[in-house]
Amino acid sequence: MLTEHKSNVVNIIKWFFLATVIGAIVGVLDALFLTILDDAIRLRNTIPLFYLGLPFVLYGVAVLGRKVAKRHKDYSTDAVINKINSYQPISFISIFKGFTLSIVTMVTGGSAGKEAPCADVGAGISSILARLMRMNPQDQRKMMICGVSAGFAGVFGVPISGALFGLEVLWAGHIFYEVMFPSLVAGITAFQVTSFLGVDYIYHPLHFVPVFSEQFFLKMIVAGMFFGLVSILFIEITKFVRVVFRYLALKTRLFWACAIGGLFLVAVGYFISPLYLGLGMPGIESVLSGNPPDSPFGFFYKMLTTSVTFAAGGIGGIVTPIFFVGAQAGAMLADVLRVDSATLAAMGLVAVLAGTANTPLAASIMAIELFGPAIAPYATVACVISFLVTGQQSIYPSQRISLEGGKTGDDEAAPLTQGQPLHPTKIPTRKALFKQAFKQMVKHLIPNPKGFDEENK
Repeated sequence: MLTEHKSNVVNIIKWFFLATVIGAIVGVLDALFLTILDDAIRLRNTIPLFYLGLPFVLYGVAVLGRKVAKRHKDYSTDAVINKINSYQPISFISIFKGFTLSIVTMVTGGSAGKEAPCADVGAGISSILARLMRMNPQDQRKMMICGVSAGFAGVFGVPISGALFGLEVLWAGHIFYEVMFPSLVAGITAFQVTSFLGVDYIYHPLHFVPVFSEQFFLKMIVAGMFFGLVSILFIEITKFVRVVFRYLALKTRLFWACAIGGLFLVAVGYFISPLYLGLGMPGIESVLSGNPPDSPFGFFYKMLTTSVTFAAGGIGGIVTPIFFVGAQAGAMLADVLRVDSATLAAMGLVAVLAGTANTPLAASIMAIELFGPAIAPYATVACVISFLVTGQQSIYPSQRISLEGGKTGDDEAAPLTQGQPLHPTKIPTRKALFKQAFKQMVKHLIPNPKGFDEENK
């Protein structure tokens, strides 16, 4: 027994130092990436109609990403998830591609996010360090998970939820508790380093504190359902657009697929608004400040531009567009439900993330880190309901999905063994879970329904 406790203490100390090193390195690289990106966007904003070159830029990015060094294409969050779940390393060339080509995509008007390059850099650098230290595959995998957590925490300024997101996004229905401590250390360290280096983050503490009532709680349930439907729509549009552009590339040439996608984005920027192109931070900050959305269909426009950007060869993350979609959808719904616009925009931001990425725990904690503790009960309800409504679908095709009660085998929910590949598993059990949860909520909100029935017999 004493030997076991001694081994645990040694293991904690070991992973504390390793996670601190990973967090510090990834924090520096996150700060470098965000600084370059912000400076490039600031310079780009001085150029009118900056998005006109997208048809050619997307083709150039697609060629460099897919044709040059073909084996090194692990520059998306989904690719990182696949590599971690299959115990495979990430190459330095993939890190370089993700770091540089994503900046080019976003600066020129492609609708993409900034988290994938940082997660890719974190996982890749951690993988390289693990191989240099000759770690076994299990420890290499732990190092890569710590790198992803550090990348997410550093890029969004959310040390706790960022670290948990790196754990939760790998496998819906299973959290790798054995990696939780080093992931938290890596995430907190990365956040502290990026903050020390002068990176600014979005913080919108909400001053609107609603008085709890059953009516308001019901509105939050309705909002959660709506955000779940928005999540499904985003996932399905992404799948459909990807299929369409693959068909175009096969039937014509890669150039024409990229050119058509680029021309679509140019048309959106010119005839609708450039707000729906690029990183999209102004569209997020505006509605979080309480301003009405520019268009009630703003979240839908962002879904289209993001899906087309990736399908037409663009490189980058998808979490920032998810934030845009959720915040804009929440602000639009606020008029319908007659709820404070900033509050519902904040809830939409985290609830759509919970639905599309299957990360309700991380999204709920993110609401507290970004918007303050007052929103916590309502955001948690919205996140969980959005997660349940989405079902077995995910914005990340490589994400593993397994829930208790819906297993296809006795070992479905058990941790993976070395070298076992992961493939998405469709387990349609959340519809039943959603119905059960909804019935319990209704029973809670309608006092003693059985007694009411008995009185009318």
